[in-house]
Amino acid sequence: MAEKPLKDLTIVITRAASQADEFASLLEGLGARTVAIPVIEISPLDSPELRESLRSVNSYDWIIFTSVNGAEIFLERLKNSIGPGELKPLICAIGPGTAGRIEEMGFSVSLLPSLFQAEGVTEEFRSRLPDMPTGQSILIPRALQAREILPQSLREMGYSVDVVPVYRTDFPETREAELRELLSKASPDMITFTSSSTVTNFLLLAGGHINLDSYRFASIGPITSETAAKAGLKITVTARESTLPALAAAIAEYFTENRPEK
Repeated sequence: MAEKPLKDLTIVITRAASQADEFASLLEGLGARTVAIPVIEISPLDSPELRESLRSVNSYDWIIFTSVNGAEIFLERLKNSIGPGELKPLICAIGPGTAGRIEEMGFSVSLLPSLFQAEGVTEEFRSRLPDMPTGQSILIPRALQAREILPQSLREMGYSVDVVPVYRTDFPETREAELRELLSKASPDMITFTSSSTVTNFLLLAGGHINLDSYRFASIGPITSETAAKAGLKITVTARESTLPALAAAIAEYFTENRPEK
């Protein structure tokens, strides 16, 4: 049997603790040792706007979920009042991971863009404009901190868009010592980023006194890579599509051709 491409390599996972297991399983299946150091924490929110959106959800034509977190938090609360079969708006999911989780919760996904980022969703809705009634209403339950390109673009096309924050990403100060010890004493073969927030918080936790030039970094997609580049980090690997399986495959492909000496 051929040796697994990530055998004896250490890969750091920086995503939230509640989401690390899936990625760890993918990497470990390729032979990697994984170290989870969550640099973000997910905190659900509550607000009058969120409660109203749950009460009036069937007044919308579409719900767009831009992350697994947004889908899980919103739909778990929604299930307290209506079941999946009673939901009238169509659901758009930004990527297959989000779509899969929505369907696991019993809801149907009507639209999955070919490009798994906000720009892909925008293009899908732009292409559907000629066949849609005017004034279609869209609800976007999402993170408190998020890019404005999606709601802004949809509004410019004539859609009515309500954005409702359902969670925020917090900075886990308690992880600072753990991350700095790893970077100073261990030698991870690659550090992974699965969102712009993981890049930003990683840099805050690492601190300016640690030289990061010797580390390899992998990114889930172009938006995350752009955030890293603006912060001065060089990304070695970027996934071809913004999914965890694609990121794991890209890391394996890189190390197949660039095996480090141990």
